[in-house]
Amino acid sequence: MSEEDSIEYESEEEDEDTEGSEEEEEEEVEVKVIKKKRGKSNKKDPNKPKRNMSAFFIYSNAHRKRIKEENPDIKFGEVARALSTEFKALGSKEKKKYEKLAEKDKERYQTAMSNYVPPSDDSDDDRRKKPKKDPNKPKRNLSAFFMYSNAVREDVRKENPEAKFGDIARLISGQFKALDKSERAIYDQQAADDKVRYVKQMEKYSPP
Repeated sequence: MSEEDSIEYESEEEDEDTEGSEEEEEEEVEVKVIKKKRGKSNKKDPNKPKRNMSAFFIYSNAHRKRIKEENPDIKFGEVARALSTEFKALGSKEKKKYEKLAEKDKERYQTAMSNYVPPSDDSDDDRRKKPKKDPNKPKRNLSAFFMYSNAVREDVRKENPEAKFGDIARLISGQFKALDKSERAIYDQQAADDKVRYVKQMEKYSPP
């Protein structure tokens, strides 16, 4: 397999770093933390073509693993500096190989971008908007448990004034599971009747 066939594309963070001139990319990298302003977050389009890589980044991807294996205690910033030093020391013939791979990747990126159609802002807004609820739509039928819960919730709250919402729900659930067959049948029948009510109302319902 040739080196042209073995280009590995790493994370988009590295892809974005390829912007700028070759001279800037070959210089030692200083990592700076930049606080982003809060506001609208621009979600990345997963279908957008990955940016082309420079000769230096293609070299880095090919040799980063070796640098780490040869120097197991090396830090992240030191890995970048070591790769930069090696790249600068390459002979013209060796460096030409990576420049050729970079040129090929640039062509790949330009071709992919010429066919790329970004999503519109309108489509994003439409996805974010929740459909409005129709106040005339019949209420969904309740299960036997919810029938029981509605019937006893107030009493459970009075008996357990310090209980939180989640605790109330657990207490009601425990009581419901402990019902005998005759008591459970009452709420099962209520649930069945409510289901019939819902089905009938939905048959007559016409959504706007």
